[in-house]
Amino acid sequence: MSRFLLVSLAIVEVLFSFSLGASRADEATALAELIDRQIQTRLESEKLTYAPQADDAEFIRRVSLDLHGVVPAADRTTQFLNSSDPNKQAQLIEELLASPRFGEYFGDVWRKRFISPLATDQRVQSDKFAGWLAARFNNNDGWDQIASDLLTATGKLEDNAAVTYLIEGRFPLSVTDLTDLSSRYFLGVRLNCAQCHDHPFVDWKRQDYWGMAAFFAQIQTPGRAKMVYVAGVRDDPRMTLATLKRADTIEGLQLIAPTFLGGKELKVGGKQTYRSALAEWTTSRDNPYFARAMVNRMWWHFFGRGIVNPVDDMHSGNTPSHPELLDQLSRRFAESGFDLKLLCRAIASSRTYQQTSRPGDQDEAASALFARMSIKVLTPEQLYDSLVSILGVPSKGGGASKGPALRHEFCQFFAGDGEPDPLRYDRGIPHLLRLMNSPQFAGPNLNTLVSKIQASHGSPDGVIEALFLSILSRRPTDVESRLVKAQLDDGKVSPQNAYRELAWALLMSSEFSLNH
Repeated sequence: MSRFLLVSLAIVEVLFSFSLGASRADEATALAELIDRQIQTRLESEKLTYAPQADDAEFIRRVSLDLHGVVPAADRTTQFLNSSDPNKQAQLIEELLASPRFGEYFGDVWRKRFISPLATDQRVQSDKFAGWLAARFNNNDGWDQIASDLLTATGKLEDNAAVTYLIEGRFPLSVTDLTDLSSRYFLGVRLNCAQCHDHPFVDWKRQDYWGMAAFFAQIQTPGRAKMVYVAGVRDDPRMTLATLKRADTIEGLQLIAPTFLGGKELKVGGKQTYRSALAEWTTSRDNPYFARAMVNRMWWHFFGRGIVNPVDDMHSGNTPSHPELLDQLSRRFAESGFDLKLLCRAIASSRTYQQTSRPGDQDEAASALFARMSIKVLTPEQLYDSLVSILGVPSKGGGASKGPALRHEFCQFFAGDGEPDPLRYDRGIPHLLRLMNSPQFAGPNLNTLVSKIQASHGSPDGVIEALFLSILSRRPTDVESRLVKAQLDDGKVSPQNAYRELAWALLMSSEFSLNH
């Protein structure tokens, strides 16, 4: 092949990539406008108005936490605050999406959902799984591809990290656990209430639950179906081990064939496995659950509440706050090839997302309709990683090599039961004491931060501003500056100790532990 032809092909490839990126940007802009139009229409019908736009400091901290799970670096915050570029918000969003940290953060988020924190060897096992997820998110593989690879994973854990989805420790997850996990996160529905009886308030029947459960019956017995029994019959005390072994001959025992949610039974034939059939149905663009579930969950991620709440309990009796918006976003998401970065870009670029969280004259009902941004509580992982980004890796118990173990211990201590409500502050005195007295972030780490800032910002005004930018991602108010300088002028403590006390107070403040 000639050199001229090679160069020509390279140019074509660059132009194609550029046009593809431009088209995605245009599509994200159109989706952001759709979001704002739908929200605006509902607000007007309720005689409500949008809150003012967030200031630059509020926006950079919020979008950094939502896309990277960590507060922004002080120098990046300063650069953003000083910039007069009208496109700086869009540029920041692109920068965050392009960074490897994007995938690492969402990989960490989803490994928590997919793996029980009580599983055997959970940390070592899930770290590898999180890396697999991070690579997929950073490559912007479609959510359909990721879900399909998880549902159909085969082989050994050391060869295929996706197998982690199907196991707990060294053993396969139970059929019921996999049914609950998959229906909750891939379909946005809670089927577990129909495991033993028909759901009392929703149309889910026992047949729906066990029909879905049957798709996972081949995991422990590859290549042949394992019988799935309807609860109640399976647990009948008259059913001994001997009778269960010949259950297909027992009159009245109900065996459920693999059945897709909605009632369509799988036509068994050929070499297609149950799980591959389930993955194909689940990730289809025509599936009425898959795209809606992810759009609603990502909306919940950014706003703290879903268009449907609870986020994993979507059914006819739990109506969306903005049904047309959910329908259109879900359709566009599916048409895009389930492009997660496109969805993130569109939401973060919207006027709705870029509102201030300051309440003003609006009540909580206005917030529920997205008339202003909600204040979210930092997750344990966001809190820990932000502390580390500011103070460095803790040195407790054997140096930096113990960092992953310390992170796991910290997050376990701050974690609640199940998936927490981002809008509810559940932490109490034990958590505050853990932060206040933690040797992980006090002592040398805090002194090092203050010393570095003092060395690079000589004047009191410079040091004070640098501490606020490093910890709270904003500049101090005039009142705050005067209070700190008054303490310095008092002379009762050295400047080093005064700055150290200031840093400690900012780190312990409610402002630091919240995402505004």
